[in-house]
Amino acid sequence: MNDKQKAQYDKMKETINNPEAIMKAKGYSLWLIPTGKAYDKLSGLIQKLAKDNSAPLFYPHVTLLGGVMQSEDHVLERTEQLVLGQNPFPITLNSVDYQDYYFRTLFVRTEITDPLQALYDRAKEVFGMQDALDFMPHLSLMYGNFSEAVKEQIIKDIGRDQTTEFTVNSVQIFKTDGEVNVWHKVKEFPLG
Repeated sequence: MNDKQKAQYDKMKETINNPEAIMKAKGYSLWLIPTGKAYDKLSGLIQKLAKDNSAPLFYPHVTLLGGVMQSEDHVLERTEQLVLGQNPFPITLNSVDYQDYYFRTLFVRTEITDPLQALYDRAKEVFGMQDALDFMPHLSLMYGNFSEAVKEQIIKDIGRDQTTEFTVNSVQIFKTDGEVNVWHKVKEFPLG
């Protein structure tokens, strides 16, 4: 484990051990939200899991960049710069996985493609966040603190293979400051 990976691990461990931090986020987030049938399928699954497990409800999304601690005007200006000349591209979701982390308690892994990696790298540059955590694109299905047994049972019930593809047509800015129930969309920036 190199120094950067150790620092990231320590930061995640600190968050895991701090219940206050676990349930809240900070700043703004850039989200890639599924469209069409993919949105309907994933939104329905998130709603069912939230209801069945008393978990928070949220929009299906792949976070491009989170924890952006800049003014709203700055975030909007930088996002407009980010999407300039960016063409729509496909995202492929594949298998369900989990971690012991509130916002990644149950999620679908996202295939890292060249367009997705390039957009992430550009976002880090545009927002001056070169020290952001390593990119692990995913679409969360459930937030919370659940045992491994509960998560394994859910995977058994819904199936580990959740292969889904959708086209990213926009980057959406969400204010993700505080608890999940107060998060809200600020603006959408179409690609292309």
